[in-house]
Amino acid sequence: MEPVPEGGPSNVVRCPNCGSDRVESYCARCGQRAGDLHVPVSAFVRDALDGLFSFDSRVWNTLFALLRHPGHLTVEHWRGRRARYVAPLRLYLFVSFVSFLLLTAFAPDSFFDATGDNPDAAMQIFLTENDRAGLDDLGADDPALVRWVLQRGLRPVIEAPERAEAFFVQRLPWVFFSLVPVFAAMLRLLYRQRERFFVPHLVFALHFFTTAFMLYVAGAAVNALSGTLLGSAISLPILLVLLFLSLRRAYREPPVKTLAKQACLVAAHGVAVMTALFLLLIVTGLSA
Repeated sequence: MEPVPEGGPSNVVRCPNCGSDRVESYCARCGQRAGDLHVPVSAFVRDALDGLFSFDSRVWNTLFALLRHPGHLTVEHWRGRRARYVAPLRLYLFVSFVSFLLLTAFAPDSFFDATGDNPDAAMQIFLTENDRAGLDDLGADDPALVRWVLQRGLRPVIEAPERAEAFFVQRLPWVFFSLVPVFAAMLRLLYRQRERFFVPHLVFALHFFTTAFMLYVAGAAVNALSGTLLGSAISLPILLVLLFLSLRRAYREPPVKTLAKQACLVAAHGVAVMTALFLLLIVTGLSA
């Protein structure tokens, strides 16, 4: 029997890719899916989404577990029960991609604000008129690094915010992606007696950042619809509660000890986020 193209179910005798005769729904040798293209368009699209993002029941099971039972998904992955859920890195990439896509719909008209006239801007650069004049008055007595940062890094962002905004926003996802292993390293330091290997902490970090993206998008949507900061005011406390519950479930330490470690984790991560954004701002100014 002649093999047919991949698509829907079919009675394939031999795999068209490797020639193996051990073919059912998938080839036992190379893993290629059996099927043909004589299927509805909806089935073809669904199959493509499944191939790209595992867009099937596992997605909903994973997202439900992530929000309904904080830390449970991480523990399940640690214990080897992974087939029923989307892999942590794939889940993060999918949710972060959708999140940044949706955030463009709720983004303010101006991302940078150096005048104080646009309180809705995502990043405020507080400079008074004297501060602006001071950028021109920097002399040899000022530290060289300060002069370089203000004149080469900050000035272009202030003078051409529209051009700088495009560069900044395009690289923002990469900044947050780079912060995931930093967060995992902090967990490794705080819980080194519980888990000395890095990858389990990385799994926790990926799950937490995925949760953070979903809550941030939900908060941004509420902010846009209500015209207030209500969404942000609600989503941040919820995220902190979910982080506490996740740490408790995953690392199984007493509440007071968990709360103390969470405070250290949040403070250190806040510094890491501000540092990363500042460095991106400088790179943006240099590239503007």
